[in-house]
Order: sequence, then structure tokens, then C-alpha cells
Amino acid sequence: MEGRLLAEQAGGWEVVRVPEQDGVELVGYHDRAGHGLDMRILPQPTLTIVLMLDGELHVEHERPVAAGIASGLGVNSVRVHGQDVACVDIHLSPLAAYSILDGQVADLAGTVVGFEDVWGAQAHQLSTAVARTDRWDERFRKLQAALAAKLHTNRSVDPEIAFVWRELMASGGRRRITDLAAETGWSRKRLWSRFTAQIGLTPKRAAMIVRLSPAIQAIVDGEKATEVAANHGYADQSHLTRDLKELSGYTPGELYRDWREGTFVQDAVR
Repeated sequence: MEGRLLAEQAGGWEVVRVPEQDGVELVGYHDRAGHGLDMRILPQPTLTIVLMLDGELHVEHERPVAAGIASGLGVNSVRVHGQDVACVDIHLSPLAAYSILDGQVADLAGTVVGFEDVWGAQAHQLSTAVARTDRWDERFRKLQAALAAKLHTNRSVDPEIAFVWRELMASGGRRRITDLAAETGWSRKRLWSRFTAQIGLTPKRAAMIVRLSPAIQAIVDGEKATEVAANHGYADQSHLTRDLKELSGYTPGELYRDWREGTFVQDAVR
């Protein structure tokens, strides 16, 4: 879990990234310009832990979180506010998350909770340890060591579930679930049950999110909805709009408008 650092500036934010390895990507953010954070967590095929290093973070209008937040698969447009934020986003594939979070992936599906609700006192200890240095390389080394310890010692998903997830990702969510079940040697019913128990979503719902995630990025990048639908495997623009509205609460026009007006849509700076 080592990799080179990629640094950039985006809208007053310092962004430092370690490319994905073993299902784990680390992205450090620092609000150098003091603009504050107004972000919506949108559906994506990863679980995200936001580890706080400095500043305040509020989920919707609740009290500020301490160590950070954890968002599961299938979160529907939850709003997050922050001031003077320095943090690390830990993006986890559900396969890596199953080990790192010791099987809690399904419990987190569709929710955003405090990181301490997942890791207990260890969450605050990790946040404090990482915040002690202002060097991103040292921060990431500490995080990688903590995550690797969990990744290699805790239980893993069934091999059949790992196969199905990787096939969904490789195909952009377009593989037929019936075909995937046959390739695992399981019945469709068994695959549906085991996948939902370990990942937290049905295979169909997971496939929808896998397909939608790059479509969301294309929309905020300014592509026309008709082109996005054609390029990402939707039958037509209505199909794209229906899935986007169901999974995120947005229409394509509303999503693009929020991005243009300055709402920080999760990962759109990437």
C-alpha cells in the first residue's frame, strides 16, 4: 500500500493523492483559501472515511464530528459543511472495506455516521496521530500502516462475491446478474442473498451505482445528458435521469447547476 504522491491546487484547496492500491485510495485536502466546504455526498462505488485533521465538519446541520465520518455505499445526496478543513478521504472498495471495517460494510450501506461509531476509540487515536505532522507523506504512511494491519488480519468477503464485484466494476455495471451467478456456480437467489449480506446492496443496485458514478462526473464536467446516456450504457436520456434521480435526488440539470453555482460535489475536483 505504498505509492507516489500526486499534488495539485483546485479552487483554493490543496489536494494530495496516493493512487488506488489494494482497493484503497488516499486523498488529502486542505482548505488553504479558507473558503469553507459545502459538499454533497453522492453515490459512488466506494465507501469513504473522512479522517479529520483540523477544522470542523457537520453532517447536514448536526453537531460537528470529532474524528471524522464514514459513508457507505448507496448514500443519497447527504450534505456536509465544514470550516478550515484539513482531512484525508479514505476511499475503500467494498472488498477492502469488508476487511478494514471488519465486516461492517452492509451496516453502513446508505448511511453517514461518525467514524468513531465504526472504529470506536481507535478512530480518535488515528486522527490525533495523523494530525501530529503537517507532512502529507508522513500522514499517509501512518494511515497506510493502520489500514494494512486491518486489511491483512480481518476476514474477507466470499471469493464469489469478490468475483462478481470485480466483474461489475470491469464492465461499468453492465454485466447481467444471472450470468454472473452462473459463472460463480451459485443460483441467482444465493448470489443475491450473499452479496446483499456482505456488500449491503443487491447486485442490481450495486450495478446501478457502478454505472452512475462516471456518469455523474461527466455531467459536472459539462457533457450533455444525451451524450452521457449514450456513453455510459443507458438506453436513453430518460433512463439516465431516472437512475440519477432515484440514487442521488438530482436531475442532470440540477446536478450541473449545483456544481456551477459552487456546491462542492464529492470528488468533482478529482
